[in-house]
Amino acid sequence: MDESDITLLVMKFAYRNIMMLATCLGFISGCASVSVENEQKLYGQGGEVKPEVIYVMPFATNGEFNVDREGVELIEFKRNLQEMMMVALQERFPKHLVTTTTAQNFSQIPHGKHWVVAGRFTLVNQGSRALRAVVGFGAGGTKVETEVYVYDAAIDRRGPFMRFQTTGGSGAQPGAVTSLNPVGAAVSAVGGAAKGLSEDVVRTSRMITATLSEYMFKRGWIPESQRLEAKR
Repeated sequence: MDESDITLLVMKFAYRNIMMLATCLGFISGCASVSVENEQKLYGQGGEVKPEVIYVMPFATNGEFNVDREGVELIEFKRNLQEMMMVALQERFPKHLVTTTTAQNFSQIPHGKHWVVAGRFTLVNQGSRALRAVVGFGAGGTKVETEVYVYDAAIDRRGPFMRFQTTGGSGAQPGAVTSLNPVGAAVSAVGGAAKGLSEDVVRTSRMITATLSEYMFKRGWIPESQRLEAKR
């Protein structure tokens, strides 16, 4: 066996191992999604009457951010992520819940039959763009975790009547979300600073909507056609 034969064998071995790794990552990425955890209904804080309007507020960004930005760029990154989430929720809520609008703080929300959806990003992992672009199959995947709080403006704005968490991620390459649906396109159009996490935001918004949709459906406030099922 000469040197060229040895080189060929080494290349074949390396290629086979890379493909095995890619296949394993492919199975992992196939399960990439967002789910709902630790859902709690806090009795005595409201939520017993169907809201006329849902107000969506910016999610706080005081969680853990593992991204390749700092300083002014990190501030802009977080602002874009907040805006993307608000856009995604404002796109979904009217189709599966009730009329929806946005507010920057509680002082802008009138007393009455209104709900307020707020929350915070507890974890944002940007992942590796290089691995997503070169290897694919979920390598270098992103992850977003949130805490969500739902308040009843007619009862008490100091404490939510419902809270839950979302967790999950994907290996989507930046910009891939634009082909998913109008919600994804709207989110992606917000800004490029957080484009690599667009799909996670879209999936998270769907699970938030689904959790509230199930809540309303159980109480007979919305028909079956508006119902979404949350993954738990």
